[in-house]
Amino acid sequence: MQTFPSSPARPVAQRPGPAGIRAAAVSLALSAGLLATGCSVLAPDDGRETAERVAAALSAGSVEELDFGDVGGPLAQQQYEEATSRLGEAAAAVEVSAVADTGQEDRRDATLAWSWDLPGVEQDWTYDSSLPLVRSASGEWLPAWSASVVQPGLEEGEALRARTVAADRGDVLGADGEVLVTERPIRRVGIDRSRLDGADPGAAARRLAAAVDIDADAYAEAVEQAGPEAFVEALPLRLEDFRELDAQQMEAVPGLLVVEDELPLAPSRGFAADLLGGVSPATVEDVQASGGDLAADALVGRGGVQERFDDRLRGTPGVVVEEVVPDGDGAGASAGEPLFEVPAEPGEPVAVSLDRELQATAEELLAGIESPSAIVAVRPSTGELVVSANGPGSEGYSTALLGQYAPGSTFKVVTALGMLREGDTPGSVVPCPPSTTVEGVRINNVESYPAEFTGSITLTEAIAHSCNTAFVDQHDRISQPELAGAAAALGIGAETDLGVPVFTGSVPEEEEPAQHAAALFGQGRTLVSPLAMANLTASVAAGELVTPRLVTTEGLLEDDATAGPGPERPLTAEEAEQLRTMMRAVVSSGHLGVLQELEPDTAIGKTGTAEFGDEDPPRTHSWVIAEHEDLAVAVFVEDGDLGSITGGPLVREFLAAASEAPVG
Repeated sequence: MQTFPSSPARPVAQRPGPAGIRAAAVSLALSAGLLATGCSVLAPDDGRETAERVAAALSAGSVEELDFGDVGGPLAQQQYEEATSRLGEAAAAVEVSAVADTGQEDRRDATLAWSWDLPGVEQDWTYDSSLPLVRSASGEWLPAWSASVVQPGLEEGEALRARTVAADRGDVLGADGEVLVTERPIRRVGIDRSRLDGADPGAAARRLAAAVDIDADAYAEAVEQAGPEAFVEALPLRLEDFRELDAQQMEAVPGLLVVEDELPLAPSRGFAADLLGGVSPATVEDVQASGGDLAADALVGRGGVQERFDDRLRGTPGVVVEEVVPDGDGAGASAGEPLFEVPAEPGEPVAVSLDRELQATAEELLAGIESPSAIVAVRPSTGELVVSANGPGSEGYSTALLGQYAPGSTFKVVTALGMLREGDTPGSVVPCPPSTTVEGVRINNVESYPAEFTGSITLTEAIAHSCNTAFVDQHDRISQPELAGAAAALGIGAETDLGVPVFTGSVPEEEEPAQHAAALFGQGRTLVSPLAMANLTASVAAGELVTPRLVTTEGLLEDDATAGPGPERPLTAEEAEQLRTMMRAVVSSGHLGVLQELEPDTAIGKTGTAEFGDEDPPRTHSWVIAEHEDLAVAVFVEDGDLGSITGGPLVREFLAAASEAPVG
C-alpha cells in the first residue's frame, strides 16, 4: 500500500493561519479514508468502467473492437456469433450488476446481468454470467474472454439455440359443438436431396411433380436450387389423398421422402373451404408485420374464420433455449436440459353455426354441376347460417356468400311486398297480359307460361305462376325508392358482420324507367347473393327481419356490429303472413310442386330465372328459394335452366335430407 510521509515538525511558538489549519485537516481526513478502505488514489478504477464497455458491446452484439488480452476482439466476435447465432432474432440487453474483489490485487470479477428478448414470447430470458477482469502491467483492467461470459458453463464449440414450441391451434366447432376443423394426419411429400444417390435433382423433381399433379417447372427449380442436404416439400396431402396416389409411380421417384405430420383440417377436402378458410406457414412478410408475435414456423390463418379469428385460434407459442453441439452441417444436437423454457399456450376454439351433416349433403348435391353454384340455408328462428356450400364450378370462389347476380323472379316476393304496402292483398286481381311495353322496351312472359293464367288473375296466382307482366305493370305505381325500401325490409343490402366477408345485395335507389321496370321482376341492376335470398326467405318465414349470424362464440363479435340501423319501414307480421300465403301457392299449385313430397306438406317457396349475357337466346341463372320446418334455403346455379327445372330437384333433395336428420 502506498503511504505518505509525515509533516515536518513545527516550533511550538509558531501557530498556523486559518488556511494552514484547513489544509492539514483535509490531509488527515484523506489519509484516514485511504487507510480505512485500503484503496490507492493512484488506481481509483476497480474495473467497472471496463466491465461497462464490455456489457455495452455485448448488448450491441459487437465485441470485435475490444481488447481481451490473450484473445483478440475479432476472434472473440467470431466465438460470440458461433455461440448465439442459433438464437435467431433474439436481442440481448447486458448490464453490470456488480464488480467483486477476488482477494487478488490484480483480479476482479464482474457480474453481467443478461436479459434476452426472445421473439414470439413475452417473458424474457434472464440470468447472470461472470466476466473476469485482469489488471495489466500498465495498470489497465482487461476483460478475459471465454464462451462462459455469454452463458455460465458454456464451453468452446458449444452454442445456444432458441427453439420455438408451436401452440396447439384451437378447433373450429360447428352446430351442437361438433368438431369441424382440428388436427388431422397429413403426409408431407418431397425430395430429400441427401437421398438422391447421384440421380439428377431436376429430373427427380419432375417425376414427383407428375405423380402429385403440381407445377413441374417451379418444383424442379426449387429442388435444383436447394442445398445438398435439403428436404424440398412438394405439397402436404391429406392421408386419404396420399393413399390414392399411384404407389408404383411414387416409389420410382429418386430421393422421395414422406414425412408424417398433422395440420388443422376440415372433415374433407373442400368442406366449406371459403367460409372456414385454411392455415399455412407464416411468410417472411407475416413475421415482419406481426411485431414479434409470430415465429418463423408459425401457422397463420388464411381466409374465412381461420383468418378473422387467427389471434384466438393460434394461441401463444412457447420457446426452449438449450445448449447444443453443432454438427458438420451446422444443425444442432441437444446437449442436456433446457436452460430456459416458456410453455406454449394453446389456442381457443371458435364456434360457428354450420351444420356438418347438412353442409356435406349440400356439397354432395352440387358435386356434379359444372357451372358455379351454391346452396345456402339459414334458420329463421335464430338467424343461424347452417349451410354455405359451393359447387366445384365455383373453383374456390364463395358464390354462396359473395356472388352478385340478378335474382330473377325470386325478387317478385319483394315487388309483392311493395304491392301489399299499396293496399293490395293476396286475393287482389291484377292484369297479366302476354306482353307489355315500358319506354319502348317489350317484356314478355316465358314461352312456357300457362295461357289459362293470363288476363285478370289474383296476386297469389301471379306469384305462383310467375307472371312477369303483372309485376312490370306496377312501374307507375311502385317507385324505385319504394322498391328499394321493400327489399331492405327483407334484408337486401343490410349491414351485417358474420365474421367473414359477405354480400347482402344491392338495389339502386334511383333508376331510369326501363331499368326500373326490369327491377320489378328481378332484372336490371339489382344484385343479390344466395345468402341474401336465403335470408329474405328466412325473414318471410319468421315474420320479421332476420339478421344472419355465423359465429356463436360469445364476445367475438360486437353486438352493435352484427346489424346496421335497419330498414326505415320494417317488415310486419301481417305482411309476412300474406307473403307466406302467396309463396305457399308456388308449392301447392305452381312451379314448386315437387316440395309437396316433403313431410309435413307445409313448404313455401319461389322459383326464378334471370337472363344474362349477349347470346340469343340469352343464358340464364337458375334460382329457387324455399322454407320448410325452420330451414330457409336458396339454391343457385349460374348457368342453368328454369329455376323449377334446375333448382327444384336440388332443393327437394336437400330439404328431404334435412327432415330425416334435423339439426339444432
